Amino acid sequence: MRGCKLCRYRTVCNDLPGVCILLIYVAIFVVVTALGYLFVTQELLQ
Repeated sequence: MRGCKLCRYRTVCNDLPGVCILLIYVAIFVVVTALGYLFVTQELLQ
């Protein structure tokens, strides 16, 4: 798949098309959730 050339998990992408796109969205979601959690906990601790 052309979209998976940039993906590190090429073997997974060849078996399951669209996994690269899902991995990107999952990574963004995890980062945003972690930053939100840290912000909320810091505000509550003060």
